[in-house]
Amino acid sequence: PIKVIQDATLSVRNGRVTFAGSQNEATIQDGDTQVDLGGRALIPGLIDSHTHIVFAGDRMDEMARRTRGETYEEIAKAGGGIIRSVEALRHTAFDDIVNQSQKRLQHMLSRGTTTIEIKTGYGLEPKLENLQLDVIDELRESVSNNTIFATVLAHVIAPHRRDNRKEYIDEFCQEVLEPAASQKRVQFCDVFVESGAYTPDECIYICEKAKALGLQIKLHVDQLHEGGGAALAAELGALSADHLEMTSADGRQALAQAGTMATILPGCGLFLGGENWPNGRALRDAGCEVAVATDCNPGSSMVADLPLCATMAATQGGLSLEEAIWGITRGGAKALGLHDRGTLDIGDRAYFIVLEHKDWRSLLYNPAAAPIHSVFIEGQKKFGN
Repeated sequence: PIKVIQDATLSVRNGRVTFAGSQNEATIQDGDTQVDLGGRALIPGLIDSHTHIVFAGDRMDEMARRTRGETYEEIAKAGGGIIRSVEALRHTAFDDIVNQSQKRLQHMLSRGTTTIEIKTGYGLEPKLENLQLDVIDELRESVSNNTIFATVLAHVIAPHRRDNRKEYIDEFCQEVLEPAASQKRVQFCDVFVESGAYTPDECIYICEKAKALGLQIKLHVDQLHEGGGAALAAELGALSADHLEMTSADGRQALAQAGTMATILPGCGLFLGGENWPNGRALRDAGCEVAVATDCNPGSSMVADLPLCATMAATQGGLSLEEAIWGITRGGAKALGLHDRGTLDIGDRAYFIVLEHKDWRSLLYNPAAAPIHSVFIEGQKKFGN
């Protein structure tokens, strides 16, 4: 259920919520700045818990190939997919990568997303993976240390290293994962478990190392095939299991019993086509808490609009509007292990958005044209009127 307060007042001091309730109960102190929002709805800032926005170039030709009947897997086997993004990153100047990524970040902020997770995974080799971390650091400097959270992603094994997978994985852990964790540049480790990516045993090996380094675990699982990924995420005590398009009833039950957040990514359904939408309803009915994220990336979800994804989670994924907005606010926070946002409780960081409408449902009623009036981060207006 969504708690709605009519004729409300929100009070903020030093970037934190100090009161959220009826105007009749609010206390105004001398010297307080008062802002009349004219009856507009105010909701928590949106939280995108799964993105890949640090990349270079585009893969729009692959989109064209899919519309002509080729599958995502067929394109990858023919030299497309993630490897294309690796090569683009390799041949693009650092400042250009920052500028391209900054534009995506600013767009997401303007659409009400006030907390964003960003993954590596388009470098594959240590030098390029660490370059992605450098870009993430630059983006964090441009907004707030509490707005961007970073993840080291074991995406796929570089093609020329597949004859000795163990050596490659150890190198990845020693030269990317370990220094990133020790320098506290990242908060999470993610592994893509899928045919053509990492095996369950390889995932366990990487995740055990990551947990020993103090990182929390997030897994890409069951995107293209039902490979027992949800159960694996539950077994590893992952903070979240993401994708889940092909997850079985047993997998959903395992996630619910483990308390692992189920994160669905409807942008992939929109971008890749077909009938493979994530079943948020089945996850909820199994007892899972469901977050919704964009998965913004150049290959399978070039979607940077989190409200649009929430609308699709409702219309295509079976969630109610209440469940969908929870999925991009408090659900997103839980998928990142954050306890200070996603609601407007006393003590929360004052991350919130003001809508150009009196009803919060207008955010999801206007796909790709959400009526955003203004966006606030720690009580400071960053976008809008």
